Amino acid sequence: MNYLKQVSLSKIVHTVFDKITSFFLFPISPFPLGFFRIGIGLIALFLLIQLWPYLLQLYGNFGFIQWAILETNTYTWFPSIGKLYLLTEPIGFSPETCVYLVFLVYGISLLGFILGIITRVTAFLVWICHLTIINSGFMSIYGLDTMLQICFFYAIWMPVGKSLTIFHLFGKETTQPSFVSGLSIRTLQLHLCIIYLNTSIAKMRGAQWWDGEAIWRALMQPQFSTFSYDWLSVWPFVPKFIGWSVLLIECGYLVFIWPQKTRKFWLSSILLLHAGIALLMGLPLFSLTMIVMNVTAFGWDKNTRFFIKYKKVRF
Repeated sequence: MNYLKQVSLSKIVHTVFDKITSFFLFPISPFPLGFFRIGIGLIALFLLIQLWPYLLQLYGNFGFIQWAILETNTYTWFPSIGKLYLLTEPIGFSPETCVYLVFLVYGISLLGFILGIITRVTAFLVWICHLTIINSGFMSIYGLDTMLQICFFYAIWMPVGKSLTIFHLFGKETTQPSFVSGLSIRTLQLHLCIIYLNTSIAKMRGAQWWDGEAIWRALMQPQFSTFSYDWLSVWPFVPKFIGWSVLLIECGYLVFIWPQKTRKFWLSSILLLHAGIALLMGLPLFSLTMIVMNVTAFGWDKNTRFFIKYKKVRF
C-alpha cells in the first residue's frame, strides 16, 4: 500500500514538474520580442527628441535642481551625470559636455537597439544611460521612465535581437523558436499580472475609485486635462462608472487574460483603457509603453498570430 502511494506521489510530482517546465520553457518564436524591442526603442527615442532642447534646464548643474541637491538623495551610489563630471573634470570636461555626452551615447545606443545591432551591448548601454538620466533630474521623471527602465533591463537578457533586426531584413539571419523566448514571454506576462493586481488592490482599498472621485480629480487637474470635463459635475455617474470599469479590468486581468476564450476581450479592454488614458489625460508615451508590453506578452499565439485580428505574421 505504501509503495502504491509513493508511486502515485511520484507521478503527481513528475506531472506538476512537466507542466511547470512546459509553461515556462515552451519554445516560442522571438518575433513578439522583436516587436517589443522596436516599440520600446521608438518610444524612448521620441521622448529623447522631445527633451533635447531642454537638457541643460532639466539635467544641467545649474538647471531647475542643482546637482549638489540631487546627490543628497538616498541612492547616492547610483550613476549620475554629476558623478561623471567629477570623474572627467581632470581631463577638461565641462558640466554641459557631460550632459550632452550622456544623451548622445543614449541616442546612438537607442538607434542601434532599434535596428538590432549588437543588441545585448546596445541594450546595456541604453539601460545604464537611462539609469544615469533618471538619477540626474526629477523634473521630467514619471511612471514612463520607470517602465522604460524595466523594459531596458529585460532587453539585456531577453533575445530581443533574434527577430525584426536589420540583418533579418536583408536575409542574413533567420528566426527560430527557442525556450529562452518562451521564458522571456512568460516573465513579461507574470510581471504584467503583478502590476495590474497590485494597482487594483491599491485602488480598491480607498473610496475614491468606488465613488468616482479619483476619475474626477485626475481629469480636472490642469496638467492632465486635455479637454473640458466640467460637464461631469452634472453627470456624476459617469466618473463612477469609469472607476468601476477600471477596477474590473485591472482586477480581472490576472484571471481572464490567460484563458483563450477570454483573452481577446480582456486584452482589447486593457488596450482601450490605456488608449483612453492617452487621449483623456495627455499621457500618450506612457500608454504606448503599456500597450507595447501587453501586445508583446499576450497579443500573439504560439504561431505568432496577432490575437485581435488573427492575421498571419510573416517573418
